[in-house]
Amino acid sequence: MASPVVLGVLVFVAAFVLVRAGVAAARRRADRAALEPSYDLSEGERFRHRWGYADTRFEFVGPRLVRVSGKRYPLSGYDMPYFIPFAEEVLGLPMTPADTQAEVPRPPLPAPRVSEAFMAALRQILAGDQIVLDDDDRRLHSHGQLSVDEIYRLLYAAPLEHAVDLVLYPQEEEQVRAIVRLAQAHGVCLIPYGGGTNVSGALTLPPGEARPMASVDLQRLSRIVWIDEANLQACIEAGITGKQLERELQARGYTMGHDPDSSELSTLGGWISTNASGMKKNRYGNIEDIVLEATLVTPRGDVETHRATPRNSVGLPPRTLLFGSEGNLGIITKAVVKLHPQPACRQYASLVFPRFDLGVAFLKELRQREGVMPASIRLIGNFEFRFGQALKAAPAGPKKVIDRLQKLFLLRVLGFKADQMVACTVVMEGARSEVEHQRAVIMRVARRHQGVSGGATNGRRGYTLTFGIAYIRDFFNQLGVLGETFETSAPWDRIETIGLAVQEELETQCRAAGVQGRPYLSYRVTQTYQTGVCIYFTMGFSGKGLATPVETYHAIERRLRQVILDQGGSLSHHHGVGKVRQRFLPQVQSEASIAVFRQVKQALDPDNVFAAGNGIYAELN
Repeated sequence: MASPVVLGVLVFVAAFVLVRAGVAAARRRADRAALEPSYDLSEGERFRHRWGYADTRFEFVGPRLVRVSGKRYPLSGYDMPYFIPFAEEVLGLPMTPADTQAEVPRPPLPAPRVSEAFMAALRQILAGDQIVLDDDDRRLHSHGQLSVDEIYRLLYAAPLEHAVDLVLYPQEEEQVRAIVRLAQAHGVCLIPYGGGTNVSGALTLPPGEARPMASVDLQRLSRIVWIDEANLQACIEAGITGKQLERELQARGYTMGHDPDSSELSTLGGWISTNASGMKKNRYGNIEDIVLEATLVTPRGDVETHRATPRNSVGLPPRTLLFGSEGNLGIITKAVVKLHPQPACRQYASLVFPRFDLGVAFLKELRQREGVMPASIRLIGNFEFRFGQALKAAPAGPKKVIDRLQKLFLLRVLGFKADQMVACTVVMEGARSEVEHQRAVIMRVARRHQGVSGGATNGRRGYTLTFGIAYIRDFFNQLGVLGETFETSAPWDRIETIGLAVQEELETQCRAAGVQGRPYLSYRVTQTYQTGVCIYFTMGFSGKGLATPVETYHAIERRLRQVILDQGGSLSHHHGVGKVRQRFLPQVQSEASIAVFRQVKQALDPDNVFAAGNGIYAELN
């Protein structure tokens, strides 16, 4: 019979093994939960002109109470008692259900300007449901999601001045080639259309174009053509949305890792044509890092390289022409992209810093000295931090006590100031050992800059809230508040200089224009690089009492873009140029550069079939 000592040791060992097994099982369960998508992967009916899905909207449920309908986002389904008070405090104006504007009527569009010869030729290559001429579809395909000049103007100011004459829905690449040939032969202009989420005015039709115009909607080119598991590559059609792409890849154990705010609605072709960036670019890269090869169908033929290898040196790479092409050169039909296995582990974290400059110093040290970057890390300023708190439900029970204790700890014990403190949201992905190492380094560096943990729950909430924020724009639009986001890339030593200069200029311009109340400006650092960052601004002010609110808004926004350029920022980091930024291009591109790319346009599209007129191509119309 075993001695009591031996039995004790065996019991201890057995208990230790059971505890370790329990901890491991708990970790696996937590990992599985953390690997759940950041947004609802189900499809749904979309708003025809507003952002997003028809089951989701911010709405008044009382004189000073707001709720998000549906259950698609973490924001949905609970009352927000702090939302309206915060908005009134920031904007300096009351906001009530009585301020809600009615939408202006949308009169019938002019009859389509297409010849019977062109229509007859189209019917030879497309089925009946692939050719649409009704007003609703034409109107929808004649704008993007540029907040004020497109959405606000359409809903509350005036009908669209120009609309496409018809909408085409090719479902095979060969049909796209045939459409391009017919358009050139019959003098018809083509506007490529993906998810319709563009915010640079790229889908707004050029006013000087007299030829018929057709929108080519690629949503039916949405297949994964093939997956090469040995080399982690996939060929994917350009009309696939980020949601559909990740849903299908995840079912096979992969991810592409591109996660922009618009991921649910935007498309692979749209990402390429605007040179997009995603929130997890630290791990997976920007779109130009992800795409190995792509096909651009032009009037002169396909632009592509026939073999997608890891890297090659064969002269000027044709793929360069696709990134940022903005529909000016042709239609992107498919791309070969890099894949990654689904991460074994994903963890969220959040950090709180006393001031914005300390948060910037933390990010800079993490990037430049430690070389340890999580998949996503974003620094939000004080206004946005407080706005995030205003989107919460009123706490109750134990949570109310915990929230109060946390607030007392930050404000009384640590001495943080409510009107200065900022936060970071963090997403870490990879092997468990990799994630644990990232966490240890992040927390160590944060402490050196007076940062404290805000918890994993707040980190996850902060990241997932991103996908619901665009609905807030539409809520404020109906109350007469004009707002938009814009972004820039900037060197590390110009971040705060640019932010303060934009704030000062916004206040000056609003006073001069007679804007009621106060303007709102917040900015956050969303992506970091060795040499600088992306700064993402959100700006808004009330249009009440202004004779021409839309024009006033864009005059002010143009001044802010000039200030950014004057202070050392870029024209755009990932939204592209479109039409709202094209007037600034001579400041950032040399005459020779502009001339070269206009010659490329002439070589690929001599008849200007692709007459979107974005970027440097405005004068061709």
